[in-house]
Amino acid sequence: MIVTLIAAGLVLDINALLQQLVGLPSGTLVTVITLGATSWLLRGIRTWILVSPFAPMPLTTALGVSFVHNAANNILPMRLGELVFPWLTKRLGSGDFFTGLGALLWIRGLDLVALVGLGGAIILWPVLGFPALALAALVVFALPLLIGWLLPFSAQWGLPHLIARLRDQCIMEAQNPRRLARLWRLTVLSWLSKLLAMMLLLATLSGLNLAQVMSLILGAELSAILPIHGLAGAGSYEAGGILGGQLMGTTLTDGFALTVQLHLFVLGLTCVFGILGAIMLLKRIRHDA
Repeated sequence: MIVTLIAAGLVLDINALLQQLVGLPSGTLVTVITLGATSWLLRGIRTWILVSPFAPMPLTTALGVSFVHNAANNILPMRLGELVFPWLTKRLGSGDFFTGLGALLWIRGLDLVALVGLGGAIILWPVLGFPALALAALVVFALPLLIGWLLPFSAQWGLPHLIARLRDQCIMEAQNPRRLARLWRLTVLSWLSKLLAMMLLLATLSGLNLAQVMSLILGAELSAILPIHGLAGAGSYEAGGILGGQLMGTTLTDGFALTVQLHLFVLGLTCVFGILGAIMLLKRIRHDA
C-alpha cells in the first residue's frame, strides 16, 4: 500500500485526478453512483435469499450483513474480510460457520463466472458484434442449466472431508433450479450495474473505447479475487487494472491514473455502505439485547 501511494504521488497528479472525479457532469455522476448503489443493494437481496435456508433473518439484517461483509472484503488484506460473512451468519442468523463458508464459496463462484463471462462479451462486442451478444446471452441464460447438470458429477471425486462437505453443499445448491435461478439473476444484475457504472465513469474520464475500458476494469476486478489482495486493495487493484489496460493498448500512465480513479470510486461506495451496514447491524444487536 505504501509503495502504491509513493508511486501514485511520484507519477500522477493526485489532486488533478480528484478534481476530474468531482468535476464530472452532474447527470453522469448521479447515474454512476446510482448504478453502483444498485449493485450493492442487489448483492444484499442475494444474501437474504442465500442465507434463508440455514440462517434466516429479516431483509434489513441480511442487507447489513452483505454491506459489512463486502466492505470488510474490500478493505482487509489477503481477502480476510471473507470470513466476516460466515461469522455474521452464525452470530445473527444462528447458522453453522462452515455452512456459511460453503454458501460464500458458492456465490463467489457465481460472481467469478458472471464477471468473466459478461466482461469477456463486452470486450469482444466491438470485434465480433452479434457473436459477442450471443456469448453474453449464453452466460446469462444457459449457465444455471449447465451448472446444475455438471456439478453433481463431482460427487464421484474422492476429496478430504472438509472440502467434500463444501462440494456437497454446492451440489445441493446446483440441484435446486428455482433457487439457483434467483441467485444467478441477482448475480448477473448486480454485476451489470457495477460494470455499467465503471464503464460510464472511465469512458467519461478518458475517452477510451469500450474494449479498452472493459479490459482495464476486468483486470482490476479479477485482481481483487486473488489472495494477494493488499490493504484496501492498494497495489494489487492498480496492478490488475494496468495489466488489463495494456492488453488492449492503454498506456502505463493512463492505465495507472484511471485505475486509481476507479479504485477511489469503489472505496467511496465501500465506506458509505460499510457504515450503513454497521448501523443496521448495531440496531439489530441492540434490539436483541
